Amino acid sequence: MNQTNHHILVVEDEDIIRLSIVKLLERQNYNVSEAVSVKAALSAFNLNNFDLIVSDLRLPGGSGGDFIRLAPDVPVLIMTSYASLRSAVEIMRQGAVDYISKPFDHDELVQSVKRILYANKTSEVTSFNSVDQLLGSSTEIIATHALLRKAAATDLSILIAGEIGTGKRTVAQAIHDISERKEKLFITINCPSTSDIQFKNSLELAEKTGICTVFFANICGLAKSRQRAVIELTRNPKIHCIASTAEDIDFLCQEDPYKVDLFRAVNAIKIDVPALRERSSDIAQLANYFIEKVSHELSFSIDISEDSVKLLTNYNWPGNITELKNTLYKVALTLDEGSIISPEHLHSYINVHGNTQDVSKAALTTLENNNALSLEKYFIQYVLDNQKTMRETQLAQNLGISRKSLWQRRKKLNIPRLVK
Repeated sequence: MNQTNHHILVVEDEDIIRLSIVKLLERQNYNVSEAVSVKAALSAFNLNNFDLIVSDLRLPGGSGGDFIRLAPDVPVLIMTSYASLRSAVEIMRQGAVDYISKPFDHDELVQSVKRILYANKTSEVTSFNSVDQLLGSSTEIIATHALLRKAAATDLSILIAGEIGTGKRTVAQAIHDISERKEKLFITINCPSTSDIQFKNSLELAEKTGICTVFFANICGLAKSRQRAVIELTRNPKIHCIASTAEDIDFLCQEDPYKVDLFRAVNAIKIDVPALRERSSDIAQLANYFIEKVSHELSFSIDISEDSVKLLTNYNWPGNITELKNTLYKVALTLDEGSIISPEHLHSYINVHGNTQDVSKAALTTLENNNALSLEKYFIQYVLDNQKTMRETQLAQNLGISRKSLWQRRKKLNIPRLVK
């Protein structure tokens, strides 16, 4: 696999964590070296030869913060547990470029690394067309670009609404990256799954850091007990609050009136991210982009036929861009050098009778006949149509939520589990 020119040093004394990070970054085509301590890193490498140092805060015989002094021209990304939050804030003040909490999501780490390396290369984001979910030239996505830029220039809270797989987090990150806060922290809080201590400490980090962006992913899953704290945070002019939702907030407000104040607080500006079926004219460009990308990653050329592009364009894509990308990658991994993706290659992945990751025939027909179908009704129908063939874990993964969230929504929407 071809590597990028970026050379990253990972310093972590716990073998399992270090090896996991190394493999993760290598899969992103980075050239990665590793060490278990500051002393080991100094003995084995010239620190100035790296483009980024990813280090645990607490290391045997030293601290990850030492790299800020030892390699002042190399950006340092600090990893630490929530128990060391105050130390992490101090390290940020000393010059670390970013901070990530353990346990962290792999995508969160990858996005942080990309942002740091890109920011080091250029001080301003001039185009969104290098970002998967924002690629395209349709009227719908261009309108999203325009609103995104305007929203980034304000201090008003922003609600990003869109179906699962449309790239809501990418939009939030793009807003941060073109705002005056681009050099400051971008803190992500996944509302349904964040523990009480993680939630409390994330807010504390935001308040102690001062100027920053806080992204409340899946805001509809925010517990009632946390609502007041979020509302108060939106009133802090130094902190830019961005939230995302894949659910109908008007419906939720009718069902749960206590959420009205919350949604008013986070919804000063609303950005609706279009579903892929709503901007189908972008599918050909997206498909070719992903084919070129996977060809580069696999180090051999793959192409796609015009008939296949037509098939992709006419498909409903309930999983949106995430599903399109995953489908093309799955197909590419089964092919050889110089292969051309044909409709036959795609049928087992996007045919409603094939891969269970796609919606059932009944759900697809309903979506085609009624574009106004609410996300709640779609959720209910998807679960009922697929629970005979899927376990709860797979259902949750395909819907882009945790098993806990699936259980909570079953209870809320009164969806019975199938007795097997």
